[in-house]
Amino acid sequence: MNQNIYIVGAGAIGKALAVFMKEENKKVLLIRGSVDDEPAEKSRISVRNQDGQLFQQEVITTTFSNLSSIDGIVLIATKTFSNTEIAQKLSGKKGKFSIVLLQNGLNIEAPFQDFKEVYRCVLFSTSQVLPENNISFKTVTASPVGRIANNKTQTEEIVGQINTAQFGFRSEANIEKFVWDKVIVNCAFNSICPLLETDNGVFQRNKDAMRLAREIILECVSLAKEYGISLDKSDIEEKLLFISQKADGQLISTYEDIRKNRRTEIDSLNLEIARLADNMGKPDLTPKTKLLGELISIKSDIGINNITPVTHDGG
Repeated sequence: MNQNIYIVGAGAIGKALAVFMKEENKKVLLIRGSVDDEPAEKSRISVRNQDGQLFQQEVITTTFSNLSSIDGIVLIATKTFSNTEIAQKLSGKKGKFSIVLLQNGLNIEAPFQDFKEVYRCVLFSTSQVLPENNISFKTVTASPVGRIANNKTQTEEIVGQINTAQFGFRSEANIEKFVWDKVIVNCAFNSICPLLETDNGVFQRNKDAMRLAREIILECVSLAKEYGISLDKSDIEEKLLFISQKADGQLISTYEDIRKNRRTEIDSLNLEIARLADNMGKPDLTPKTKLLGELISIKSDIGINNITPVTHDGG
């Protein structure tokens, strides 16, 4: 029996997933994560995949205030900095539900520690919002899902409910390794691409960009080792290049956020890596990872706060 599926986050990933689920007659509701007390509305969303196929569905979008109870599976597809607020909203709802975090980052599950069933998903799909409710979607491979407590049976049940032909998911027992792998890859993508103001394909096109990415990977792998997590540097490099090839022409979410003067998720990526190094008492392990993260934070703040660049007269 299909469970109710609630997708929190009406952005590029949330909208694409909602359309693909509707294509397979799943019971899905899209919930805005950043606003509340607004009436539900139905809208037509169009998603085009990397093969040029077009998918169109009518999707209902609502807010938490319109839901007295929640029963089923809650997929969190918002920015990670919204997790504390979303956890508070969910804690006030009646019903029985599992939570799956469709987000990349370290320690992002902390706000949901009081919930019984919380799963991490490492996304291997990218999506971009285009004008007039159109979405450009590209997938690299099925996104692994795992429970922090590592209950494989329950994870497979969740995956069976949320998996779709276009946006695939799979069960993964060792989700922690995948979380670290993807965070490290994102530390490169989400800092280097926006700073160079270019798309995800830069690493396959430019040897200097790839050289810098390798340096970031080496720093992060060294830090993971200090925390008892063994990662393969070469394997992560291959994953980065594979994603760069598959997502060529696609803009990373952090670059999109900066272009639109929105807050980024760099705190849960480069800057969280830097914090972990500081907590270990070994800040020298990740200097470039931290520097790139700080540059992204500054670049974002300049746009959000409309800071005028400093200019000097000649002389």
